[in-house]
Amino acid sequence: MPPLRTALAFQAALDTPLSELYAGTYESIAKQVAARGQSLAVKIQTRSVKRGQSLIAYKLQWLAEHCIPQALRKN
Repeated sequence: MPPLRTALAFQAALDTPLSELYAGTYESIAKQVAARGQSLAVKIQTRSVKRGQSLIAYKLQWLAEHCIPQALRKN
């Protein structure tokens, strides 16, 4: 794997997103992100703390909208 500056230079020179230039690596990482997001969602849901329920709901909503769908779309 090239250093970040080199990878970004490839992106600029080829006008191609890094996720396409390193598709295999990106897909692997996207799957890991989805799995960790789902694991975190389960962990948050199983908490029995009554305080902060609105914050828990907010965290779950954010995960559902940002983390998990993005990773799954790329699969």
